[in-house]
Formats: sequence, structure tokens, C-alpha cells
Amino acid sequence: MKTMVLVLFSLLSTTTFTLSQPMQASWDNLKQLRPGQKVEVVDAKMKTYNGKFASFTDEAITIHEGKTDVTVPRADIVRVSVRDNSHRTRNMLLGAAIGGGVAIAVTIVPLVSSSNEGNGCGICVAGIAAGFGGGTALGMIPGHRTIYRAQTPKHSASN
Repeated sequence: MKTMVLVLFSLLSTTTFTLSQPMQASWDNLKQLRPGQKVEVVDAKMKTYNGKFASFTDEAITIHEGKTDVTVPRADIVRVSVRDNSHRTRNMLLGAAIGGGVAIAVTIVPLVSSSNEGNGCGICVAGIAAGFGGGTALGMIPGHRTIYRAQTPKHSASN
């Protein structure tokens, strides 16, 4: 029973994370960015640039990274992601429900087996609370939504 619950939880969480980030290949998706919006740009050498979106052209994207402007050529970009806080409350509620549900399912067996012995099940209550709390904490983690992903990584000529 315990193994089945863990397998089900793993499948549900993997499916949720996989479906939440569809691959985007159109450079025009960058039109949805607002100046000052936090973005993450990853180039072909797997160097990550984190900063605030400034502008983009057909050839490159420019972001403010600290006090400097960084321009990354489009040919070198593997992925552009934006920090996504819009579903944080939903993710917290889902995390609490899944974590609490798994904790309840796992603790029902010890609770039922010790109920006629007169023992309290304080550890069961603690386990359920930890499940709800852990699920909520995982749901609070902000995600990055990929808005552009190159179809095939292109390496620059200056390797």
C-alpha cells in the first residue's frame, strides 16, 4: 500500500511538472515580455543570464543584469524563461492537498492497527501535518515558464 501511494504521488507530480512547461520555438513569443520583467536566458554554452528584460530584435535579446546591459545573440540562445508567480496560490493548495492526502493514506494503517490498544496516534497527526506543510512549501516555490526554446542548440563560431 505504501509503495503504491508513493508511485502514484511520483507519477502525479512528474506529470504536473512536465505538462506545465510546453516547449516553445517561436521567437515572436518574446513579444509578450514587458520591460523590467524578470527573465532567464540560457546560451549554447549553458551560461545563464538572470536579469530584467529590456528589449529584443530579430537578432538578439537585451537584459539588464545588475547595473549592466547584456545582449545575447539569438543564434546563441537555447532558452528564454520568465519567472511565473501567477499560479503560486493554486500550486500551494494542490501541494497541500497531495501532501496531506499521501500522509493520511500512509498513516491510516498505523492508526487503525493501534486504535483498539488505547494508544493515541500523535505520530500520525504529526505525519499528516508534515505532509500538508511539505506540500504547501513545495507549492510556494516559484517556477520558470519557458517562452522560447531553440529547436536545435546552435553553437557560436567563437568556441
